[in-house]
Amino acid sequence: MAKSVPVSWHLKGDVNSHSFTLAGAGTADLAAGSTELRLKVMPSLPEGYDPALSHMICNFTLAGYAAVPEVAVSMRDAIDTKAFVRPRRHIIITDAAGEQVTRLEALTTMEITEAGISVTNHMTGFSRLPSAVSRVMGEEYLVPGPGGTATGVARYAVVLEDGAVLDGMTVVPYRFDRQDVEVTPARRVLADQSCEWAAADEITLRATSRWLTLSRVDETAGA
Repeated sequence: MAKSVPVSWHLKGDVNSHSFTLAGAGTADLAAGSTELRLKVMPSLPEGYDPALSHMICNFTLAGYAAVPEVAVSMRDAIDTKAFVRPRRHIIITDAAGEQVTRLEALTTMEITEAGISVTNHMTGFSRLPSAVSRVMGEEYLVPGPGGTATGVARYAVVLEDGAVLDGMTVVPYRFDRQDVEVTPARRVLADQSCEWAAADEITLRATSRWLTLSRVDETAGA
C-alpha cells in the first residue's frame, strides 16, 4: 500500500439524547505515522461534547494502523483488510472529585482496500464537559490477546479552558482479521494532536504517533 493513503471516516453519534454525524475524508501517512481528517458536523454537536477529545475517543483503529511501528509485530502486521473494535470500547472521564462527566461507548469497523481506508464508528452515551477542551495528553498501551485480538488502554489528562484537569481512560477491544498474528506489547506515543475549527460546522483533526516496545517499567505504569 502507498505511504499516503486516502481515508473515508464516518461517526454516527447519539450523545446526551442528541443524534449527529461527524463525517468526511482525509489521509493517513504510513511513513510519518500521521493522520489528517477534515470532518463536517451535521446537524450540530451535543452541548458538553468536544471533538478535541477525538484522538482519545474515536480514532484508535486508524491511528494505531497509521502509527510508525517501532516494534516486532505491529497492528499493520495483524490487519489484512479489516479490523474491528468489538465489543464496544468504553470511555470514562472523571473530574477531580472522581465524578463521571463523560461516559461513552463505541463500535468501529475499519476496512482497507486498494482504494484506501474506510472507518465507520457508532457512539452512544453522555458527555457533560463544563468547558471546552484546551489540550489532551496521554498514551495508549496495547496488550495482545488470543486469536487475533488485543486490548488497548489509554490513560490521559484533559485540560479544559477554565483550568480544570480531568482524568480520562479508554479501553479498546481490538479484533484483527489475521487471527494467527499476535501483536507485540507496546505503547503508542502521540504528538502534534490538534483539533481546528475550519468553519462553524467543519473541523480538521491531526495527530502523529508511533508504537514503542512496552518495557517492564511501562507495564507497571500502565497497570
